[in-house]
Amino acid sequence: MKVAIFRPIEYIKETEEKLRKAGFDVVSAPMIEIREKTVRVRDADYTIITSRTAAKIALKKGLIRGKIIAIGPKTAEPLKSYNVLIPSKYDSATLYREFADLLRNKKVNLLRSDRGSKILLNLSEICDLREYKLYEIVKVKNDSTRKIVWEIAEKKVDAAVFSSRMIVESFMENAEDIGIIERVVKSLNEIKTIAIGPPTKEKLSEYGVEPLMPEKYDFDGVIELLSSI
Repeated sequence: MKVAIFRPIEYIKETEEKLRKAGFDVVSAPMIEIREKTVRVRDADYTIITSRTAAKIALKKGLIRGKIIAIGPKTAEPLKSYNVLIPSKYDSATLYREFADLLRNKKVNLLRSDRGSKILLNLSEICDLREYKLYEIVKVKNDSTRKIVWEIAEKKVDAAVFSSRMIVESFMENAEDIGIIERVVKSLNEIKTIAIGPPTKEKLSEYGVEPLMPEKYDFDGVIELLSSI
């Protein structure tokens, strides 16, 4: 089975290796680019971190305050020296639901990208929340992204995996730019299209694509899903 992935350049090789070890052929092109920002944070009781990129930046720049809540095990990986709390499902809605009582009336720092879900901002209703945008996500459009969009339009892959809303937007904008978005949407509905997490699935649905979604919202979950179909 040939699988297409679109992760940032920092994670492409690692994800390719994971999928190849599981027996899949892989094609890839980064659809987004990460650009770090300069940030200073206040003291806090808790730090919420919603991506592995944010975790790495926070660790490198000494931005962690108090106890840590990470959105999932991959986000927590760079923070192995800390006792990290993780929700049962790796998404913002579950994190909010499961930790709202713990965070009530606490001082909480939220570390993430400039494209974070609005759900966690609702914590401001129950605690002293401050959001810090550690990096910005920029859409990528080049020969490599256009080439992989064409490959999917022509169904030269068996599966396509989208791991964020921004990746979906960048992919679809690439398709629009070369005038084949309707063909791409049709092909995505005919091959195995996978969304990692509800926000990504919702964004694909906005374009008319109805994807599959793994039980675990990470590439281990993707491998389990692909191996079962």
